[in-house]
Amino acid sequence: MLRRKIDMTDVANLRIDGVTDNFQVRWDNTLIVTAYDQEQTFILTVDGEQLILRRRLRDVLARFARENSIHSHEMHALYKLVGCRTRGYVAGHYRLVPTCGRTNDQVIYYMVHCLDNAAELVDDKRVEMLLKGKNETYHVQVDTSYRTFRRIVEAADQVAKIQLQIYEYCRYQYGKVNSRNVQERPYESDYCVIQAHQRRSEEVLLATILYIVNAAYEETFGEEISPEFAERIKRVINSF
Repeated sequence: MLRRKIDMTDVANLRIDGVTDNFQVRWDNTLIVTAYDQEQTFILTVDGEQLILRRRLRDVLARFARENSIHSHEMHALYKLVGCRTRGYVAGHYRLVPTCGRTNDQVIYYMVHCLDNAAELVDDKRVEMLLKGKNETYHVQVDTSYRTFRRIVEAADQVAKIQLQIYEYCRYQYGKVNSRNVQERPYESDYCVIQAHQRRSEEVLLATILYIVNAAYEETFGEEISPEFAERIKRVINSF
């Protein structure tokens, strides 16, 4: 498999293969997404094309999230559970994550499920990622520390694990899988696995609802909900 080096710290000087008004970023056709300038987005496809999309990065990501049903309130709840503020777009095994905080002008989004390896460059402390395309492996250099890189990827992995645990529990809950076939077995019995998945599912549901209610309350009244009101919401959710 061929290997190509791409320095994402100098996006303005990268080779551009085409400029387009319409490219749909998907899990299976894109490796990298980042701002080219304030009005345009740079995209590296799995075919190795380096494209300029005449849309703002913010709009490209919003469309991607909308078309893949990745709601911000759900991501907020899940990332809060794993203790990370740097949020990506996670759907189980599929993960599009940033190299740093969203508000950083240098932020680069990349598909973790296409990541083959990564290492810190000795000379300048940047990170070089090996991203697998259809016919080539791309050596992509990004301006971030390896510690930050690991922290963000590990958080996305934890979010994905929670989502897949909920998926397994829902399959069991709706009779689509026998308890003997549950794949996740971090405990000694199937019963414990199922109970753990159920608790995690309830935690995510609670955190998601609290985030939505608090966001709407703060937007309407200019302040966050009180701890007493949050407890009342929990009681309503937990009533059967």
